[in-house]
Amino acid sequence: MEEAPGFRIAFGKRRWLTGALVALLIAFILCAIIIPLTIFRTVAVGYGAILVDPIGGTISGPITGPAWFLKAPWVSDVHVYYALDSVGMWSEGDVQGDYPAITPISKDGLRIEVDVLVRWSLDNTKLVDLYKRFPMLDWKDSAVSSVVRETARDIVGQYTAIQIIENRSIITQALSNEIKTALYAEESLLDSLENIEVDLRDIDPPVEFLKAIESKLAAEQAQLQAEFERNRILILANASAAEKIIAAEGEATSRLIIADGTAESIQIIAEDLGINATELTNLYLTLEALKEIAKTTGNFVVILGDEGLTYLIPLEQEQP
Repeated sequence: MEEAPGFRIAFGKRRWLTGALVALLIAFILCAIIIPLTIFRTVAVGYGAILVDPIGGTISGPITGPAWFLKAPWVSDVHVYYALDSVGMWSEGDVQGDYPAITPISKDGLRIEVDVLVRWSLDNTKLVDLYKRFPMLDWKDSAVSSVVRETARDIVGQYTAIQIIENRSIITQALSNEIKTALYAEESLLDSLENIEVDLRDIDPPVEFLKAIESKLAAEQAQLQAEFERNRILILANASAAEKIIAAEGEATSRLIIADGTAESIQIIAEDLGINATELTNLYLTLEALKEIAKTTGNFVVILGDEGLTYLIPLEQEQP
């Protein structure tokens, strides 16, 4: 049994109407979901929302969080972080900060490694102007990091590597102050940076240079120690020599005193006995000589001859 043409047309129209109604319903549901999402927006703590209207050609805001706000569906909102932010330029082995350490050249041509961390916050009243200057929100890369590198090159280039080692704290403070001053004065940042803090983590010449300095200091220390030992030995030698000289001078003085006393005694004895003082002196000297000989010689007989001649006759020692 064939269907009537009128029935087919009516059925087709009903299917088309059903499809259209379903499409409208889906579109309505999508609009009900999407439009509120594009109209009702939130901004988090520490962020400022900048409203960009491509139709009106305007940029307005910021709306600082935490907050809800309404906007037209065609207006885009750009969220800019203005609370405490930082950029780190440091290296520790294979680990580094946002960027590797800065490596400016010293006055004597050595590459110095500078580790630095810079912190700041943004003036939220300047966010719109800052966005217009940096629509990619890349002021950290394009301005802040660049200023820090240039300032480090300028300051480090004024000193030799030795001066940097010897005046590390002074140079570190000077570099910190100059970086802060340069960031505040940077025109491209439109005076938007606040509460800038600069932390110089480290500033070091090359490791090879430090090793060379250590070797030199060790050699100088060894030289100083050798010089000290040499001076100590000389002082001890001089002291010993002086001691011997003083002892010798004392011994000589003692002998002179004894000799003078002996001569005076011989003179007195000779006068008392009424004999010649010279003969008595010769006798005294002979006896003194015999006493010294007796200390190192065995038994002997002394024979005093004429004209002062003296004869020594050793005696044979008895065998035990």
